[in-house]
Amino acid sequence: MKISVIVAYHDEKNYIRDCLGSLADQSFRDFEVIMVCDGCDKPDVSEWGGLQMHFARTKDTSGVAAARNAGLDMATGEYIFFMDADDYLAPDTLQRLVEKEVTGGVAYGEIRSTWYSRKVYFDNGEELDRQNGTEHTKYEGDVGNAYEYLPMRAGSLQGITILGMLISRKVIQGHSIRFCEDLHYFSDLPFLMQVLSHAEKTLFCEDGLYIKRKHNDPVNLPSLLQAKDDEKKVFEGMEAYRRAKKFISAQEENKNQYLDYKFVMWLVTRIAAFVVEAKPAKQKETVIVLQDTLKLLGNGVLPMLKHHPKKLIRYGLAGDAAGLAGKTRNHARKQTLFRICTSRAKMKRYLYEKVFSKMKMLEDTVIFESFFGKSYSDSPKYIFEYLNEKYPGKYNYMWVNAGRKLKLPYPARQMKRFSFKYFFYMARAKYIVFNGRQPQYFIKRKGNVFLETWHGTPLKKLVFDMEDVTTASPLYKEQFYIQTRSWDYLVAPNQFSEDIFRRAFMYDGQMLETGYPRNDILYREDKEQLMREIKAELGIPDDKKVILYAPTWRDDEFYGHAQYKFTLKLDLEQMKRELGEEYVVILRTHYFIADFLDLGQYEGFAWNLSKYDDIARLYLISDILVTDYSSVFFDYANLRRPMLFFTYDLEKYRSVLRGFYMDVEEELPGPMLFETGEVIESVCRIDEVKEEYKEKYDRFCKKYCSWEDGHATEKVVNAVFGLSGQEK
Repeated sequence: MKISVIVAYHDEKNYIRDCLGSLADQSFRDFEVIMVCDGCDKPDVSEWGGLQMHFARTKDTSGVAAARNAGLDMATGEYIFFMDADDYLAPDTLQRLVEKEVTGGVAYGEIRSTWYSRKVYFDNGEELDRQNGTEHTKYEGDVGNAYEYLPMRAGSLQGITILGMLISRKVIQGHSIRFCEDLHYFSDLPFLMQVLSHAEKTLFCEDGLYIKRKHNDPVNLPSLLQAKDDEKKVFEGMEAYRRAKKFISAQEENKNQYLDYKFVMWLVTRIAAFVVEAKPAKQKETVIVLQDTLKLLGNGVLPMLKHHPKKLIRYGLAGDAAGLAGKTRNHARKQTLFRICTSRAKMKRYLYEKVFSKMKMLEDTVIFESFFGKSYSDSPKYIFEYLNEKYPGKYNYMWVNAGRKLKLPYPARQMKRFSFKYFFYMARAKYIVFNGRQPQYFIKRKGNVFLETWHGTPLKKLVFDMEDVTTASPLYKEQFYIQTRSWDYLVAPNQFSEDIFRRAFMYDGQMLETGYPRNDILYREDKEQLMREIKAELGIPDDKKVILYAPTWRDDEFYGHAQYKFTLKLDLEQMKRELGEEYVVILRTHYFIADFLDLGQYEGFAWNLSKYDDIARLYLISDILVTDYSSVFFDYANLRRPMLFFTYDLEKYRSVLRGFYMDVEEELPGPMLFETGEVIESVCRIDEVKEEYKEKYDRFCKKYCSWEDGHATEKVVNAVFGLSGQEK
């Protein structure tokens, strides 16, 4: 029993490998793959030589309907199975569907949506989906009734699909069923209803799993059917619904309310909203078409509806465009009022967007935030101190905190992140200085100046260079792109970083080629005295050398949402025993797991300074840095002090987690070590290690530290605030 798998390909280069890979891994083998290239070149799929592949091409970019019709013209199998090029299957999907033996009919499986690649999904995709609020729930209705289940499992009218269905080819051929090529967004709907109307039987196969992959990069790789064209979608949705209704037989009319329900929801969410925004002539045209379309609604849908959609139906049937628009506006106002009256967070957002952002801008106010308010540190700290020292009294300063008051050396007002005060000043301050991303809903006002200092030279892949985003929102890339549009200035520590920031952030604004302000402290002339002061502050003996251990955060170190795990691989007991006479150890871990470290038994030898605000001060007092894949070594290299790389999980981290921008074996200016004993041995012969890696260290500094000279803060302030030569 041969299957023709028809894949509509629209140049989804980043996804087609998973699609074809899942087909190559199918337990059922009697199938052909027909790939129809819709106005694009054929992908290089030579590595899947085990698949029986055929290719076709449409003229120009004709759309998915034309591509699937071209595939139907080439198909030779007894059954048809449609796939999108960005989706994939479970290894036994085709086998499970075939076992239903639906000659002359249809077997349909379960569709699950995910943001992740095939490997990530089948390793831990369900857990990741659950964390992102996309847990898959079972439909409680009659799954065996295709007229009920297939519309209801879709998120919207546009989401009703023929994907994940094994369709008897004789049903399609015998009734000359084709996709409507004039429908760009809704071609599946009338096709599906035709198939169901002629199928001898339809069977549900719970194990026939089809994975619908959502695009996590809507900027570079947008989903074609998610493109914004409200007018076309509105009219096409009504046309597709009218065509689909023609294929609902009289005996199925009582089950037709599920398709009707999806159309009514389309009216509520899309058609009515379009009418509100449209000009009078277009409003009238839309409602005339809507009036004819609503006449096809069956009575069975009315008991399923609440008051608001029923009112919209009445206005639509009456051809009353003004009434429809007015009802929609009033409903939206009531919903907004309800939200802001019942949610403190939504009230703040409303005031921020509708009130505070309309008020006069505070021309002399500067807002600082470091690591989302968690600390007084990093480049914002040094810019703040420089402005106070060089231009006292010129500005009013605001510091964002995360609920804990920050210790500030100069006068400044503090505000808790997301408090009313926070929204008030974020809407009105002229200058904003952050080292991370601003909130998604940040409003960039005319005259506002946003300085983004960022927080490190990138070693691990960033944003648009990442394929799967597993530790942030699946919409991370889209959100990041929107946020970077508000940045007026972005600080780069070296040419390497600038090139990556341009590409990975898709940033085309002004880059400040200055080095990081936070590293100026490493070039201070009085740093010997400052080192003694810092050691005294922390209670570290002045006669002991310091080893700073700063491991990176690993993307898979979590039990669940906000539940983190960490195992200290460096054996402190062994280090204390063999190095304790000469050295002490400072631990600087990610703040997620700072509270999980108990160093009580190592008192006097090891300090947990993971929550110490300013890591640059810890660099200054450290004689040796031990790290792994944390970008701290780029900054530490400015001191020209030795570094050891404790990379006990190198292969896993490089290949499974995030990947690197650099060849670590080739470029790291120190030995890569895999056991505590090796770390101890390298510390004991640290002078030899320094000499051994001198040339590599020099090359490293030339590439990554050449812009640093101790004057980065001055350069940044002059560029952003325009204050050169105005010191008091």
